[in-house]
Amino acid sequence: MSGFKLKGNNKIRFFMTVFLSLLGTTLLTISVGFSALNKNLNIAGDIDYEDSSKLLYDVLKKEAQLGTYAKEYTGNHHDSFTEEPTKNIYHWYAPNSTAGNTLVNQILDKNNVVFADHCWQMIRTTDTGGVKMIYNGEVENNKCLSTRSNHAGFKFATSQKFLNTYYYGTDYNFDKTNNTFSLAGTISTGTVNLGQYTCMGTSPTSTCSKLYYVYELGSLQYSVYYALTIETGSNYSQFGSMPINRDGRSPAYVGYMYNSVFLLKSKSNQFIIANSTPWTINSTYYYSDTIDYDVSNSNEYTLINPNRISTLSDYNDLIGKYFLNTTTNTHSTIARYIVGVDGDRVYYRELTEGDLVTSLTVGDSYTITNGIYTLINPTNISFEDWFNNIDDYSTYNKKYVCDNNNISCNTLKHINNTWVPTQYNYYYFDSNSEYSYSEDVNYNNGIYTLTGDKKNIWDIYDSTNQDIISTHHYTCLENGTTCTTLAYMLSTDVYLSYIQLDNVSDISTALDLMLNANDVNTIDSTIKLAEELWYKKYMIDYSSELEDTIFCNDRSIKSLGVFDPDGGKLISNYNNNLNYNNNLEFKNYVSNNDLDCSKITDKFSLYNEKAKLKYPVALLSFPEMSIMSNKNILNVGNPYWLISPRSCDTDYARGNLSSLGGTIASVTVTEGFRPVVSLKPGTEYASGTGSKDNPYIVE
Repeated sequence: MSGFKLKGNNKIRFFMTVFLSLLGTTLLTISVGFSALNKNLNIAGDIDYEDSSKLLYDVLKKEAQLGTYAKEYTGNHHDSFTEEPTKNIYHWYAPNSTAGNTLVNQILDKNNVVFADHCWQMIRTTDTGGVKMIYNGEVENNKCLSTRSNHAGFKFATSQKFLNTYYYGTDYNFDKTNNTFSLAGTISTGTVNLGQYTCMGTSPTSTCSKLYYVYELGSLQYSVYYALTIETGSNYSQFGSMPINRDGRSPAYVGYMYNSVFLLKSKSNQFIIANSTPWTINSTYYYSDTIDYDVSNSNEYTLINPNRISTLSDYNDLIGKYFLNTTTNTHSTIARYIVGVDGDRVYYRELTEGDLVTSLTVGDSYTITNGIYTLINPTNISFEDWFNNIDDYSTYNKKYVCDNNNISCNTLKHINNTWVPTQYNYYYFDSNSEYSYSEDVNYNNGIYTLTGDKKNIWDIYDSTNQDIISTHHYTCLENGTTCTTLAYMLSTDVYLSYIQLDNVSDISTALDLMLNANDVNTIDSTIKLAEELWYKKYMIDYSSELEDTIFCNDRSIKSLGVFDPDGGKLISNYNNNLNYNNNLEFKNYVSNNDLDCSKITDKFSLYNEKAKLKYPVALLSFPEMSIMSNKNILNVGNPYWLISPRSCDTDYARGNLSSLGGTIASVTVTEGFRPVVSLKPGTEYASGTGSKDNPYIVE
């Protein structure tokens, strides 16, 4: 330092600067060394955090590294619509075994989080470093115990008549002390507007125990609207109970959102020959061995030489007797003919409009000449015989019948399925409905024309041709081969079940419009609407703490079943015993651990214009629950809806519930509603151990 000199205070300042500089270097070295004790870079570039880490992501990561309560997910995944995966996914895990159930109880005291003044259960981490959580109710004393009291929540969707005299608000308040709601936000009366709450009160300060949210117009003429209800009594772990959709009569309704809808319908092509309703008779009834019908006297039946019942000790003595549906006189427009007794239940055939038939003439087959059917090998059978032979239901099945015990007629009936457990119904088809069923169809200028091989009802119900429906699905549901509305048959037994096609060429096109089209996500499901209302009320101020993640409403088809025009026979009967193996099944019909969502229209996200969420919230998917193996990890005592579709049969679209053992329900059924959100990467907790008594607190 030649030529460099310091004088007085400058010399002091120099030495102090050098000393502080050296001291700072030492402190920096100590700081780096301390950090190195707690963070170690692995080969993949992830950081292994030890106990000092306050990242929620690391809670699950550590458990997976220890290998006791969690696992690393190694399957397909892509959690973000806008970002590539950068992190490993970790999730809770317990096998389905006695030992696994022990682990479950321990996990339930490790996965609890308090965020946004609500309790949550951690599900898994995301591949962007976030933590996905499921709603677990309101906090009580900073705890998430299973002894928490029930609270307000959605109950179901309903139709209501809302009057202009009621007051409506854009928001609401809930008084926990008195369990009552009151209107808030902009309060008005006079006009019913969608998107408002009401107590159905005529004062702006009205309170109520059940609040209505008006969301859809039903009948303007009668001021009928569809509404969601919010009321007290919801299970502590969920924000109410909801259907996925108010209507479920279409495959479209498995969608978290949907657009084109082709409805499932049924047509009764059958008639009851003998009534099945059990009847209890008391000693005030009149009966007789014979009966008369008088058209001139108010179309009444009259008992001939009537007797009043004196004893009910032996119901069998009543078989073959005539009764009236009245205990006060011997005249009535309706009579009942007793056909059999089963214990204390009496079965009868109801007679109206002059009907006095107590037996049927049946034939093994028929001939037809100039439109007249004639029975072959006709046999007369009393209704009492039918009742007594009910255990052998094949006795009369596939027989042919003419009206009024005739052996020739211009309308022939074909008996089909003469048995229902505990009932005595006899159903038939008649020749007035000789619909054509075809293999294929041509659609041109709004007109459907049946093409290919065609069969009629007698072909289908001939016992040797029951499988015809596997390939002959198309019919006009009217005599002839051209029509403007087409039916794609799903079953042809006691009820003709079908999906109605309008303005589309065939069933494949209809399914594509309902499940795959670019504009398939246009209308909110009922449960999506409810989630958005819940989010706006309770979570909107915390949006900056949540990440955008994909919620997968995977509508990929696993099996077409009866919706396949070249196969998939499905026969139902009148006690609703359906062959579910031939339903339309979606990807997650059975246990599935694939977290990757196949189609862009099923990847619900804030940034996906083809499946756009309003808020970063939806439902848990079937695979997300399935990867944990033991469903009890997120079992809160009540089933709740998952976002994954399940199947569609001849009646309803059906969704998955949280029970992994195969629980399935129509999307119209009211079940638990538990929103799911994902905390942003880097989210830390301030305190807690994750137990119900001491949950992780995210400030």
